[in-house]
Amino acid sequence: MCEPSLSLAAARARWRSSAGGSAGPLRIVAACLAALLFAGCSTQAFNPNEVLPSAVVPVPSADASPTTPVAPQPTLIPIPEKLSVQLKKVSRSGIGAGGVAVLADNGSMLTSRSPDKAVAPASTMKVLTSLAAVDLLGADHTFTTKVVDAGSGRIVLVGGGDPLLTIKPSKSVNKPASLTALAQATAVALTASGVAKVSLGYDASLFSGAGYSPKWKSTWRSYTARVSSLVVGSGMANKWQAAPDPALATAKAFAAKLKAAGIAVKLAGAAKAPADASELASVQSAPLSRIVARTLQLSDNLAADMLARHVALASGQPATFAGGATATRQWLSGHGLWADGMRLYDGSGLARDARVTPSVLAHAVQLSLNTERLAAVAQGLPVAGQNGTLKDRFNDKSEKAGRGNVHAKTGTLRGIAALAGYLTTADGARLAFALMATNTVGQTTAYNWLDRTAAAMVRCGCS
Repeated sequence: MCEPSLSLAAARARWRSSAGGSAGPLRIVAACLAALLFAGCSTQAFNPNEVLPSAVVPVPSADASPTTPVAPQPTLIPIPEKLSVQLKKVSRSGIGAGGVAVLADNGSMLTSRSPDKAVAPASTMKVLTSLAAVDLLGADHTFTTKVVDAGSGRIVLVGGGDPLLTIKPSKSVNKPASLTALAQATAVALTASGVAKVSLGYDASLFSGAGYSPKWKSTWRSYTARVSSLVVGSGMANKWQAAPDPALATAKAFAAKLKAAGIAVKLAGAAKAPADASELASVQSAPLSRIVARTLQLSDNLAADMLARHVALASGQPATFAGGATATRQWLSGHGLWADGMRLYDGSGLARDARVTPSVLAHAVQLSLNTERLAAVAQGLPVAGQNGTLKDRFNDKSEKAGRGNVHAKTGTLRGIAALAGYLTTADGARLAFALMATNTVGQTTAYNWLDRTAAAMVRCGCS
């Protein structure tokens, strides 16, 4: 994906009228200025068709907890003809090509448009990555960041691929691990051994290969964090700029916290932890279910690509972009979620060359809804008008039926927009759906179609 930040979505809501028409010039200017201020565009001219990757959103401040899926009436099946009539009333002007897939709770296709045509998924790719991760690792799985004794006054900070690692302890419902807690525990262990001065190395070897995909736009490198198994604060050096070397930045932050805990530290650089090194201290990440919820709600690119690396490791593949894509494809194929023309390159959806079909996306959502082991994915989806990337969506009169009802993952790249999730109709039928558009004329136009289509399904008494 390249997902819009929450502030960009809010700006969109402000600049369009309640009926989807044009706003006054002053309102447009104000919305654009707000988008520039919060989306990290700095001095670049605002272009609603060019959306920055979501890594610019300062993720440590967000609190994304899972939501409970809507209780369905599984036997209630809408009449396809009635549903199709309602969807045809929503204008498709300006949304280009793409596809639609809407499933009943029993898996039958109710209505569709090019459901088997593979198109760029953008950030809806995160649904597929999350499903593979939860299934292979388990919703309660945690990732360990530890410090080991390398001997002769040397210690090594070892990254375990925790996407939510923070510097300071957090009261977030996600309960992320912190470098502060790790440093304090390390200091206690060192002091107990009579050690007051150490040389600190850092080991980020769990993941391999490039930290930045060749399929991503090169202009994103300044504000899209590189994938690493040792990363703190979502890999950001500050609010808008990615750290050039996330592992080194994490080691520096840990060294500062260890000094504050009373240990003299000399930073020694990258080092492989000895296989037989004894552990001095460790911290555990939030459970995977919480990581997935935050990844989906904030559309966290780095977290998704780190999860893809974990999928690779769990599948015996190299922990690289290619290994993650191969492992995810294998998992999807094993669950009947693969189709001709599909291509995967990362876990986030930032690669514009990736291809996924609407049918596969809709069936993936349904699999999460109907499989207890995978429920964390459906539970973690943003809720229209309430949280995540849908918090400031579904605001127009024709869309408001979806607020609090539509649970879906957003996806946005330049000229590409998607929405994949589930909802409950007015007469109680639960539907899984995927709406995908390419070659769109403006972000606002695409959002209008996505939100109004989903809302039309909610309003439908089609059973």
